[in-house]
Amino acid sequence: MKKLAFLVALLLPVAASAQITTAGRASVGVDAKLFKGFHIEVDEEVRSADKWAGLGSLRTTLGISYKPISFLKVGVGYTLINPYKIDKELDDGTPYTGFWAPRHRVYGDLTGSVRVWKLQISLKERFQLTHNSDYGMNPYQSTRNAMALKSKLSVKFKGWNYVEPALSFEVRAALNDPWGVVSGTEQTTKSGKKYYKYTPTGYTNAYINRFRGNLSVDIKPSKNHTISPYVMFDYTIDYKIDTNGPSNWAEKGVRLYSDTTGRVYGRQFIFGLDYRFSF
Repeated sequence: MKKLAFLVALLLPVAASAQITTAGRASVGVDAKLFKGFHIEVDEEVRSADKWAGLGSLRTTLGISYKPISFLKVGVGYTLINPYKIDKELDDGTPYTGFWAPRHRVYGDLTGSVRVWKLQISLKERFQLTHNSDYGMNPYQSTRNAMALKSKLSVKFKGWNYVEPALSFEVRAALNDPWGVVSGTEQTTKSGKKYYKYTPTGYTNAYINRFRGNLSVDIKPSKNHTISPYVMFDYTIDYKIDTNGPSNWAEKGVRLYSDTTGRVYGRQFIFGLDYRFSF
């Protein structure tokens, strides 16, 4: 019965978070071909916060890829993610605006492609690990080293000289989100917040947490330059586990707040522009 109560809490939407929002991205990249099939890429991307509320993050990526055969490409890379917080509440209650706790991501991917008529069809499988360096992170709510698997199917039309429209669909799965079990009966704090006693069981929650569709156009005014405007639809399904912070675990134990725990849904249109120089 206790486990059932916990699962029911997770299945209930926390809020009306299915509202569609918008955001923007812009990036510039360099693709250097060192020898046949071997490339080094450097990218710098800026992302806005949700609803264009300001700067969201800066991301710098260094990657290498190699084509051992014509239809198969393997790649590895590293991304430095610098989140930008707007009025983040600190432990003492004061607001903070600025860059906060960089994240470090490493990834490896495998891409297979085939040409059918004038269509280039590809499937990319990517495994990534992201390290969160936030010293104040609650380990029962977030994962220090989050792992994810992404699958992306893309179709690009290559029948025109300078313009290549493309459509892609991506699914992402979280592999090691935090999980736990509840015990006892539901209780209420003095402020009226409902909670259960909670025992974390580790990072064992794996589930599909993102669906993404992307429509883009590669515009190639010359051999070395590519400009790519795009619009992306992002649909996320996250589990929110709301527990008290580490500072009062010794005094109160670990509490799972049942009225703020559950699925959180997000729907967002992202408008972006990418420029790439290749040589």
